[in-house]
Amino acid sequence: MWFQSISGQTGLGRSARGPNMTESLTERLLSAEREAGFHERDMSSLERERIDLEHRVNRMEAELDSLRKRRLESYARWWNARDERDRARHLCRRLRRKIDKTRRRGGDG
Repeated sequence: MWFQSISGQTGLGRSARGPNMTESLTERLLSAEREAGFHERDMSSLERERIDLEHRVNRMEAELDSLRKRRLESYARWWNARDERDRARHLCRRLRRKIDKTRRRGGDG
């Protein structure tokens, strides 16, 4: 695992003692700190990207909700227009029958 080399069990040999060991550990420390800094910058960039995407998703979800509402309203208007058309057609049929009936009886026609 990544942390085993820190314990001294693996990585550096036990024969490394004294100033060499201190220098080696210092180099490893600096290297690990540098690597941590790189990851920190990556994390900051990724966090900004995540926040930006979160805002975009929220805007798109709001737009989707708005579009769904408009779709329902549009369908309701269509349905009402259909009902009005059907009522007008029904009235036309009734009036035609009435006119035809009146003409057959020898009325105005």
